[in-house]
Amino acid sequence: MSAEMHIGAKWRELARLHADRTAIIDDRGGLTYRQFHARIVRFGNALRGLQLSKGDRVALLVPDYREYLEADYGIMSAGFVRVPLDPRLTRADLVALLRFVGARALVTHASLADRTAELAGDVETLAHVVTVGGKAAGTALDYELVLDRASEQPLPEGDGDDLATLNFSGGTTGSPKAVMLRHRNLLAVACNTIAGFAIGRDDVFLNVRPLWPIAQVTLMSYLFAGATVVLARFDPQRLAQLIQSTGATRTSLVPTQLVRSLENLQPNDARLACLQAIHVGGSRIPPDVFRRALDILGPRICALYGLTEAPVTCCLPPHAVVAASDERSRLIDSVGRALPHYEVQLAAADEQVPADAGQSGEVLIRGPHVMAGYWRDAEATSAALRDGWLHTGDIGKLDASGNLYIVGRIKEVIRSGASSVIPKEVEDAIASHPAVAEVAVLGLPDPEWGEAVTAFVVAKPGMAVSERELVEHCRARLAAYKKPRAVRFVASLPRSHYGKVLRAQLIAQATG
Repeated sequence: MSAEMHIGAKWRELARLHADRTAIIDDRGGLTYRQFHARIVRFGNALRGLQLSKGDRVALLVPDYREYLEADYGIMSAGFVRVPLDPRLTRADLVALLRFVGARALVTHASLADRTAELAGDVETLAHVVTVGGKAAGTALDYELVLDRASEQPLPEGDGDDLATLNFSGGTTGSPKAVMLRHRNLLAVACNTIAGFAIGRDDVFLNVRPLWPIAQVTLMSYLFAGATVVLARFDPQRLAQLIQSTGATRTSLVPTQLVRSLENLQPNDARLACLQAIHVGGSRIPPDVFRRALDILGPRICALYGLTEAPVTCCLPPHAVVAASDERSRLIDSVGRALPHYEVQLAAADEQVPADAGQSGEVLIRGPHVMAGYWRDAEATSAALRDGWLHTGDIGKLDASGNLYIVGRIKEVIRSGASSVIPKEVEDAIASHPAVAEVAVLGLPDPEWGEAVTAFVVAKPGMAVSERELVEHCRARLAAYKKPRAVRFVASLPRSHYGKVLRAQLIAQATG
């Protein structure tokens, strides 16, 4: 595999082609591609100076600052494997994940010191901690000081088949799954996203989404096209003003952010004159929200479909829904067609597919962007990657034009906002309450969150517990985004003759 398919080589090329063009802008000003690449190289050399070996895992636990991106690309360019972590996770979550990947180093932020202090005592492999944004505590290293002392010499060449990143998919305790993506996978994502989205170097991409999820590949694609990326915090009341002041031509939102933004916008808002597209992914856009967005924003919504295992696979471009009203009504339920060089097909329906689903089947994906497998989980890898196809666990339909419609999910992972929640984690937390006899957790359709974490609880005879009490019980045991948004008390849980909870019946009871 060619060295040109490596992140380090790509950044060398970008620094040469776009040296004096602005790469990153934040509230501290801008960095040109040459300046940004120089900091990437210095950080990569700083890690090499810590005696890390090629392939060592370096975890990233940093809020949405430009240092995140510098460290991110520095880690990969220097031949190490980056492991992005959600800053909302509890200390117990962090310890479990760092142990699972055998992290040798951690890049974190001073604001997270309450969860990262003395982590090396709990994670045997962790040898170094680098702190951004404040004085490093204890044995931790200061990010800027490390950068100042680092060499500017070019980083060694890598190979496209080298492992670039481990991104966690779904749960964070019990049985975590870390998706392995190689450098060539990420370059394929960027190349096809640039082509599919028609990204040009004159574009200005406003990023108001977290940097740690796999969705950051969209931001990466804009950088790899030589465009300018603006980093900002999401504020629905200021979004239009921010778009106007930055001259943003594109931005990206999850459906939850879109809902909140629409509440603060009016049709034909002059502040959005330069805006061409809003990429919306992370979870399905409810049809009513899509219609409202089209009425207020016009044809600017670009719906996306992908997984951590196969990022940005399908795209419904903004112009696709400006056809006749019946066509528009149909397409807003779609996530569009596969991007160039990707294939999507449906597996034959099996017993997990509803009998009345018509021509639906499990969504299978094939392409150069598909993961290499799950870290140290041969069984899960074999189940997901079969005969050259990724089995997604999503149930979909395809129309005659190749547009994909997601109609259900075989997997029980709940997609709330842009976050994944494993029902078992929430069930275990609720079940630990002394008044709970049985519990089942699933995602119910929600206009703002896509799916709302909902608990169905059977109380023990003679005992009482309130919804508020159970939510607070979970708050003390789970990351905030995992706690239930609603608790429904039921007399019993429907079960199969095998004893398995019949989740489809619960959904029918709740939504019927």
